[in-house]
Amino acid sequence: MRRRSIIAGLAFCLLALPAQGAEQPYRVSLVGDAFDGTSWQTGVLVELQPGWKTYWRMPGEAGIPPEFTWTTSAPAAVAVAFPAPRRYADQSGETVGYEEAALFPVTVTPEQAGELTLSLDLFFAVCKDICIPAKATASATLGPMMRDPEGSARVEQARQQVPGAGTAISAARLVTEGERTMLELEFAERPEDVFVEAAGTTYFRAPEFPDGGRTARLPVDNLKDPAKLSGASLTLTYWLNGKSLEQTVTLP
Repeated sequence: MRRRSIIAGLAFCLLALPAQGAEQPYRVSLVGDAFDGTSWQTGVLVELQPGWKTYWRMPGEAGIPPEFTWTTSAPAAVAVAFPAPRRYADQSGETVGYEEAALFPVTVTPEQAGELTLSLDLFFAVCKDICIPAKATASATLGPMMRDPEGSARVEQARQQVPGAGTAISAARLVTEGERTMLELEFAERPEDVFVEAAGTTYFRAPEFPDGGRTARLPVDNLKDPAKLSGASLTLTYWLNGKSLEQTVTLP
């Protein structure tokens, strides 16, 4: 995760801490407990009051990505998936995340069959006109019998929003336009939006389509020497025809 975004997000949030005892604009719970004989499918549900947002794993120009800390009563592997996000503009700049609610699908694979208790410590942030750093805890008992069919249906629906494998990008390169460095991407079809994850502090802004076609150009911030991205691997998440896809590309 980009250190610059985390620091900027923390600084902005610390200026906006709520008064002690104030009502929190969020609620966190674990929902769903479907078991397929090997793993449980549950999810972290973050419910927000109207107008509030929370962040994706790449939070945007400034923000705090969610940090999930898990404890299980029996040995088990826990994996969190991220539904594709949307882009927003607020006082902190360009942010990437979810509005009013987010449900992160979670797969819990025990080493041995049997019931277990899953406990979560979550550090995250929520934003509206202000940004609030937040902590929450939740727990659930997972066993051979489903106890939350409604929650399980919601988890399955959220899992459908996790990006699938994409192949729409045929070329990726860095180009210079005046004093700006741009990431240029060639798509088979024009996407609705593109989110870029890269190592280090480099941030790729919202895409521009200068010719109104299939070539996207994303302004690059916090990059003094473009040569340092030579050979870099980028993870791209994009919306195309209403579907979310993920693709890894390597810059020349």
